[in-house]
Amino acid sequence: MGASLLGRLAQGALVVLFVVATCFALIRLAPGDPFFRALDEASVPAEVRAAQLARFGYDRPIPEQFARYLGNVVRGDLGWSHSRGQPVAQAIATALPSTLLLVGTAGLLAFVVGVSLGAWSGWHADRPIARGIDRGAMLLLSIPDYLLALLAVMGPALAWGLFPVGGARTEFGPTGLLGLVDRLHHLVLPVLALALPIAAVVTRLQHAAMRDVRDAAFIRTARANGVPERRIRWRHALRNALVPVLSYGGVQVAAALSGVVVIERIFAWPGMGRLLYDGVLSRDYPLIAGGVLVAAIGTVLGTMVADLAIRWADPRQRNA
Repeated sequence: MGASLLGRLAQGALVVLFVVATCFALIRLAPGDPFFRALDEASVPAEVRAAQLARFGYDRPIPEQFARYLGNVVRGDLGWSHSRGQPVAQAIATALPSTLLLVGTAGLLAFVVGVSLGAWSGWHADRPIARGIDRGAMLLLSIPDYLLALLAVMGPALAWGLFPVGGARTEFGPTGLLGLVDRLHHLVLPVLALALPIAAVVTRLQHAAMRDVRDAAFIRTARANGVPERRIRWRHALRNALVPVLSYGGVQVAAALSGVVVIERIFAWPGMGRLLYDGVLSRDYPLIAGGVLVAAIGTVLGTMVADLAIRWADPRQRNA
């Protein structure tokens, strides 16, 4: 187990290194640089532009820049954000909690609802309600997440006035308990827009897995031995049927981190997705690299947690 964990950590480190290196090179090969807005004016001498690029080492070959960047990261320095005028680590530390709150809440809601609906409908797959749940999940999957977000803004937020249009809290709003309620009020629509597509996939996966497990030999053996039906369903059947859902959970970490960029833009949520989007528009090299680094580490850790959960759910995987 220890050797396997170390191996996965080493693989994860290589993945993070590859992702950051690829992004590091691509953003520098794209047109523009961190100073294209300020120094592209005809009145700015070429010498001034060259001096500014040299000051931050952007005139050096890309491999040399990347080697220097890695050395700084090892020392805990993620660089200076040109667009925000502050250290990258400080900008990420400000935005990351909001994204973790959004993604964590949406992920928890999606998996609780999806597993519950999928397990029940899969166990009772012959009932009309179960078939309706499965078809409803398929219908929800056909709607893009950005369209769900836009419909949420147009309907519950703008037309009906039930929720705020955007932001994480009301500016100059209440504090204390009322402030917490206000934050939750702002959280509802972006969480639903992010959680509903994930819940639909989880529901369908759990439905299919539970339907296959309910007629398995070990379930029939448990019934023959007099094990209560409720214990068979939730202890034996559900635990085995969770394996495909948990496998999907590891993949969904990356999907949620990419989808959150769109959701945060639509709802003006001050998180990592919005931070990276603004960084790309302004060609803020250090900010983009730092954001990608954090996202890659989060994805690797998420897949590792999913692997551990699969080992718990499936004893056959424990010695793999």
